[in-house]
Amino acid sequence: MREYVGVVARYGDQIALVREQYDTWDRMHWNLPSGAVEPGEDPLAAAVRELREETGLRVAASALAQVWTAVVSHDGVLVNRSFNYTVTVSDPRFAPDDQDGAVLEVRWFSVAEAVTHLSAVPYPPLSAPAVAHLTEAARTEWSFNLSDGGWTY
Repeated sequence: MREYVGVVARYGDQIALVREQYDTWDRMHWNLPSGAVEPGEDPLAAAVRELREETGLRVAASALAQVWTAVVSHDGVLVNRSFNYTVTVSDPRFAPDDQDGAVLEVRWFSVAEAVTHLSAVPYPPLSAPAVAHLTEAARTEWSFNLSDGGWTY
């Protein structure tokens, strides 16, 4: 089972999003800074690393607060789990050092703009919890299943 992390980085009333090309969907989307947990790495350390690589924002692990987890299954078989955090940064300057070159741009957006961009991501395990977190009293545990009938959660 793969593990992933995502970070809701805030500066004042703005949210940091990264624009990436998603070959699966054949287009670019704005998303939270996120990525895979590397072998032997814990999710908190992965969140610090992914935020730094994709945005250049530097935070201490102790500054991150976990806000939701999500599990994804395909026809009932667990395929991945994500750990998602929030952090408020004091220095808003971006300086990405994206090792895989997936990040095309990084920008600050108002919450409303971030919700619009995140709502356009065609993968509910990425979009639904993030939008809920930014717009309402969100759940802390999410479960998604993909089957022939589409997504359920």
